[in-house]
Amino acid sequence: MSSDFGFWKKTAGDAEEIFENLAEGDTGGLISSADVLRFREALLTRWPDIGNVLEPAEFDLVETPEDSQKYVLLTLSVRQLDYLPEILSMAKKNNLVGFSGVAGEPI
Repeated sequence: MSSDFGFWKKTAGDAEEIFENLAEGDTGGLISSADVLRFREALLTRWPDIGNVLEPAEFDLVETPEDSQKYVLLTLSVRQLDYLPEILSMAKKNNLVGFSGVAGEPI
């Protein structure tokens, strides 16, 4: 069992719709931000195992490197849910907004 979470820089639009679009690979409407890249890098530094459940994946960034500054999607396993309070704190510190697929609400 896993739980999905998405994070991005605040933009106009419904968070659930943005999250669903990201799940389909649609990054339209998202802005590039160094804050997103910092968040991504901090996640990978703090929890290297998160690289296996983080999107965009490294191989995706070969074709669209700008996506590393647009969003982060995480599919956390039950064990990795222990990371969530710190992940949310890191997102807030980087002024990111997001959506919890499991709760069905903005975070």
